[in-house]
Amino acid sequence: MKAASKAAINDASGILFKSICWENRLCDEYPLDQAACIPLSLTEAQDAIEALKSTLATLEASMKARIVQAKKRRNAFLPINRLPVEVVVEIFHTVLDSDLLCPPTFPTHLARLKTLASVFSGWRSLVSGTPSLWAVLESTCPPPFLPTVIRRAKGSLLNIRCLWRETSFDPRGRESTMPHQRDVTAFLHAVIPLAPKWTTLHLDIPAFIDPRICRIVETHLPSLRRAWVRCSDRTRLVANPFGGATSQLKELRVDMVSIDWASVELKGLSALVLTSCRAPSISHLFRILEHSPGLEVLELTMADPDITDAPSTTPSIALPHLKDLALQDISHQATSFLLRSIQTPRFRTFLIAPQRYNQQTPLPDINSSLEHLLPAMQYALAEAETVYLTIQGGEVSILVYRKTNHQCFKLHPRINKPQDLQNQLTWLQTNLNLRAISPPGIIAGSVCFYELVDPDDSSHRRIFEWIPNITELSILGSRGASKLIQYLTERVCDGNTVEWRCPRLRKVEFCGFPTPREDVFEFARRRYGDRPKGDAVNQDGETTIHWPDKLERLDIAGVSDMDYDDVEELKDITGCEVIVGLNDDDEPETQDEWYGEYDDSEDDSLGSMDLHDIFAIVGQ
Repeated sequence: MKAASKAAINDASGILFKSICWENRLCDEYPLDQAACIPLSLTEAQDAIEALKSTLATLEASMKARIVQAKKRRNAFLPINRLPVEVVVEIFHTVLDSDLLCPPTFPTHLARLKTLASVFSGWRSLVSGTPSLWAVLESTCPPPFLPTVIRRAKGSLLNIRCLWRETSFDPRGRESTMPHQRDVTAFLHAVIPLAPKWTTLHLDIPAFIDPRICRIVETHLPSLRRAWVRCSDRTRLVANPFGGATSQLKELRVDMVSIDWASVELKGLSALVLTSCRAPSISHLFRILEHSPGLEVLELTMADPDITDAPSTTPSIALPHLKDLALQDISHQATSFLLRSIQTPRFRTFLIAPQRYNQQTPLPDINSSLEHLLPAMQYALAEAETVYLTIQGGEVSILVYRKTNHQCFKLHPRINKPQDLQNQLTWLQTNLNLRAISPPGIIAGSVCFYELVDPDDSSHRRIFEWIPNITELSILGSRGASKLIQYLTERVCDGNTVEWRCPRLRKVEFCGFPTPREDVFEFARRRYGDRPKGDAVNQDGETTIHWPDKLERLDIAGVSDMDYDDVEELKDITGCEVIVGLNDDDEPETQDEWYGEYDDSEDDSLGSMDLHDIFAIVGQ
């Protein structure tokens, strides 16, 4: 290398070295003379390398420290860290305790607390110094940690969660170790001395086999504010501790536990949830509702009240705060009594599905029991995003989900006579305005016809006009299918605009055998045959044409005389890549397809041998 080139390299390296040291305020610690950076021997070169490594380590440490300080300054400006401490603590409580009275979920309370404390030092200090955040004692807590949790909770009122499972699974399907009955009993014995501070009890019923625990719960139940009691082994044991007045109790949830309601006095409740258990008689239930004007949640699922003591005149009970009502799998008579008695301005969740009936028994008219609740029912649809309508066996069911994928509305009245189906459909279409929902409104609708009452009647076609944005259609009966197919191929003209019926329809099932092959091809040609591959809106002179959405899935299981050539032709016409339903759809997988499905498995029961090697051995 020429001397001039070496000199230029030395000059450049010296400038860079000076810049690095200057930026990191190392000017006084390291020589900046570029001549001092030129080694004269192997030893000096090695010493120079070690010095540079030391300098780099110092620079890295300084950089990391500066990043930490910058993050702390950034965190100080985050909105949540500019809130008052008590507001942040309340937010933490919402995150930690949202499912306090629900079945056990993952992660546990301590795991959630650890996550919050791991965000940054400010939250760690806040979690460590707030006793109320530690006031949840779970039987899943490792025994060595329990004294620490109790000590950190200090004098706070305690939430006790006693969960017993033989086996359980986390959201990923992995088996999770949960405490057995003996562990739950040991846990309860450990927290019994703190019983005067219990405010919430989530109890699995097998623990009641211990008489001491039974007496403790009976003594301290009046001071509880919330109780969730279930019998996980499905023996429906009788819970004796629920006797007498419970003036402090605000929330009671009972699952698969029989209670002697004659000895129970409940009032001032905010939530009453009974599942798979004996409910109080209808008159007793009326008394509970009358003495609980602040009730927000009422759910009866497979908990049928006895109506033999029903009053001759149904009382009118004002429940202005009632938001969530669910009456499922209880008798029509009890459902009708409760609906007629309740007076509330609005629902957040409204689920009505009476139990199946004996066709020899006349049923009360559920629709007439709902007339005064129609405005409140409409509020339950305010957050609706997806609606499912099913007509099956002479019955009609409508199910609506909100954006969080939780049910917000369900109405499945059992029809006393198949011929009453038409009246039920008319009532629904008249009284439930699905198009009056606030934006963005219903973005997806699914309609399933198990059978059609009258192929020549227009009520089924009115359903398509009633439910906006239908994206899925299932026709599981062949009777009347041709009429519906013809309806779906019709074009609607509005001034200079043309569009098809159900323009958002993307998934169709023709599963009622025998659906004529010609009808399906007519549906494909007239609806999708001329559809452009690009933009679904185009101008044809002065007319604007809105083409239907592209078909994503077509099921032809009920179509007669279909073969693979027909499937390929349908794909060409519709542009749909997924067409299923032929009897011999399931062709044997190739070796590559089999390997591709199982090659990513974490559990290789064949040891360290590669699957390709095994295939090679098998092929020999």
